[in-house]
Amino acid sequence: MDDDALTSNIEPLAREMAERIRRCSGMSEPDIARWVDLHWPRAAAMLEAGVMDEGGEWVAERDIRLGMAAYRERFSRSR
Repeated sequence: MDDDALTSNIEPLAREMAERIRRCSGMSEPDIARWVDLHWPRAAAMLEAGVMDEGGEWVAERDIRLGMAAYRERFSRSR
């Protein structure tokens, strides 16, 4: 599977997850869309690495460093 297909499949889920996280944290509605646009790739990387579940909750037995490494890799591919 190529990177574009992976991104297109995970992007809606990651955006929804990021939106739900911000809404639950009390962020004002007008700010949520901009925040999601900036941060959905991080949510996607955390999902791909298995350190966060689809509900936006951290998976306790997983190492967050795996998620950060996945984000760095995703970011470097997008440049």
